[in-house]
Amino acid sequence: MIYEGTVGVHRTFSGDTPVFDVFFAPNVDGGACNSRRFRDLEELAGFLEFLKLREEVVVRTLEEVCAGRSASIAHVTLSDRVIAEEGLDSSVTMKRRIN
Repeated sequence: MIYEGTVGVHRTFSGDTPVFDVFFAPNVDGGACNSRRFRDLEELAGFLEFLKLREEVVVRTLEEVCAGRSASIAHVTLSDRVIAEEGLDSSVTMKRRIN
């Protein structure tokens, strides 16, 4: 199954080191989401590219995260396989696999 939703990126700090949490929220019911954590901006960029986001979207997202704390990317479509393998499950996608 394919889900459309929003990818969110939130920046926090562990001491002086930035930490980037990435989550995927399907547009179905706004259920709770798991997140992936990256400690390096290049790893974050590589992951966003892996999700097949356009280069200009990746660049804009990285700029927003570096300038502030959070960024979001709407209208992203991900398959069950990508969601499960990349640890981006939500209550919506978990319920579908359990039932």
